Formats: sequence, structure tokens, C-alpha cells
Amino acid sequence: MKPNLPGLSIALLLLGPWLAAPVAQAAGGNTGTGLYLGGAISFNHASDLGAKIDASLADQGYSSSTSADSWNTDGGLRLGYQFTPNFALEGTYDRVGNIGLQSSLSAPAADTASGTWKSWGLGLHALGIVPIDSRWSVYGRLGVEQWHTSLNLTSSTGGPTSLSGSDNSTSLALGAGVSYTLTRNVDATAELIHYSRLGDASSTGRTGLNEFSLGLRYHFQ
Repeated sequence: MKPNLPGLSIALLLLGPWLAAPVAQAAGGNTGTGLYLGGAISFNHASDLGAKIDASLADQGYSSSTSADSWNTDGGLRLGYQFTPNFALEGTYDRVGNIGLQSSLSAPAADTASGTWKSWGLGLHALGIVPIDSRWSVYGRLGVEQWHTSLNLTSSTGGPTSLSGSDNSTSLALGAGVSYTLTRNVDATAELIHYSRLGDASSTGRTGLNEFSLGLRYHFQ
């Protein structure tokens, strides 16, 4: 399964909460506001990461063929404030840890290398929320995230390869999710988020990231 978030669908999801807000409020939807703290388990997929790392190595004078793990499972944190039933702001921490790499190099010297590609990010996101009933809500997400990405490759055979690089990049975050109220203070979430850019094309490999997450939020009210 590879998450796919077409731009038009995301735009509609992001605009929908504001367009539908009067209807949702008239229907007596969830009116919770205030501070909340959340955590999530995320399943991350970086598109064609091996090929993008090969492109960055080519800029450094290496000829390589790299394969990367397809998925990474990690965690994230959310600290948010819901100002109205239809709008919230979140500060976010996300982590993509240790995606495994295997690389076969043919120049400047033949070698086999292994290593990791990893990234972590801090962001500020706006959420547009549509309460469906007293328990269910849907929401769209729009924000920016600052990512720190690193690449490390070392010879697996005692050869000369020893490569490392790091980069800071800013990414657009687009997402959509659903939440379900478990108790007065706790709700569960499921969400898809697309990050437009992690890493640097010449030092770490640049890629987009699709993330599916399952989480819990605690509302201080």
C-alpha cells in the first residue's frame, strides 16, 4: 500500500471544514476547545529513496546502485490548542528513524556499503475540523515542517567507502484525518499526511514522504 494524496482532493479536504462549519455547528457537533497533547505511531514511506540517494552520490563522484527499506515505523508528538470547534493549531515533532540502505558502488572503487537514512522534524500546522456528531470528526491539515536529515554509508567489506551528509530543509505538510471520542478527555485519530520535501539533492538525497499514523490525544478540559 502506497499512500496517494492528489492535490485537488487535499485542497477540497482543507477547504471543506470552513465551508461546512455553519452546517456542522447547526447540527450540534462537538464543541470542545482548549489545550491537548497527542502521540502517534507513524508508518512512513519515502518514494524511490534508493534512486534519489544514488543521484546525490553521483554529485559527489560515486557510481552506485542503492536499495532502501520500503517502510519505516516510528513515532510523533502533537501539542495543540483548539480555538473553536472548527479550528486548531498544532506544534509537531515527527521522526523517520534509520531507514536501512544497501549500496553497490562501481566507482571510484568497487565496494559494497550499508548504512542508514534518517530525519526528524518540527512543525506548525493548522487544522480545519468538521464535527460529524458527538463522537466523530474529520479534519484537514496544512502546515510547514523543518526537517533535519542525515545519510551515512560505510563499507560492508572493509573497503574505502565512508560517506556521511546532513541537511536542513523546509517542507509543506498536507493531510486529512478522522478522530473518534473515546472519553470526555481522550480521542483516537487516524491520518494521512504528505510532506513535500526531506533532505538535499546533492548531499542526502531529496524525497517526499507519505505518512499514515494512528494516535491518541488527551484534552485538558
